[in-house]
Amino acid sequence: MRIVGDMGRHQHSAYRGDIMKQTVFLLAAGLALGACAAHSGEPKDDAAPATAIDGEQAYAEHCAGCHETGMLGAPREGEPQDWEDRSSLWQAVLMDHAKTGYFDMPARGGKTELPDEVVNAASEYMIEATFPDRLKD
Repeated sequence: MRIVGDMGRHQHSAYRGDIMKQTVFLLAAGLALGACAAHSGEPKDDAAPATAIDGEQAYAEHCAGCHETGMLGAPREGEPQDWEDRSSLWQAVLMDHAKTGYFDMPARGGKTELPDEVVNAASEYMIEATFPDRLKD
């Protein structure tokens, strides 16, 4: 019993050929795009992590609203006298307080989704801007 004649066989071969051409084209296009992305012409700085966080920017965006004015007793950035009654352990304690909250300051400045890295960068900036000659913990 013959279901498909010679015409069916040729149509099937032509269809398979089209599919293979499309597959090869898509594969080549993907490789070309991948190569372009890998060689975008921008030099990579291996010394700095790709996700480096600007502490000053993080402070300005998430902390300055209270710490610029001293709202609710917040120690002001750049005003060492505001920090006199704080722990001498500085950075470690400050980062912990920034993450967990302290007196009227809510944890993470009230932004619970704020990553630790952003909180740490803002905290480091605030201490370094207020006490530029102080050694880091």
